Amino acid sequence: MKTIRFAENLKRIREWREISKEELGERVGVSGVTVGYWETGRNEPRMGKVELIAGVLNVSIDDLLFSNDMNEIKANADKLMSEEKKKAIDMIANLSEEDVKLLNAIMERSMNKPE
Repeated sequence: MKTIRFAENLKRIREWREISKEELGERVGVSGVTVGYWETGRNEPRMGKVELIAGVLNVSIDDLLFSNDMNEIKANADKLMSEEKKKAIDMIANLSEEDVKLLNAIMERSMNKPE
């Protein structure tokens, strides 16, 4: 039987992805305080939230819940990302801070468009 390591993995992966508790909470529909409760093991999310969290953090549900090896989590996450996304991240990493801000504004505007 696998040992559940959700709280520990959530914190490690969130910090590796450089996402604040508040940002993760916003992206999955809860508060940053709730994310903090999950990371300390005080509360646990429902399964639907676990799927959302894994998606936001770009890791498998299995790695989020059970993995004991951060290097394995990183390697598996890398496999989940398409080559196009990897290329985009590399290009963004080479932009100036001003250009990154502009790109963020454009992406936020396009995500908030009414359909």
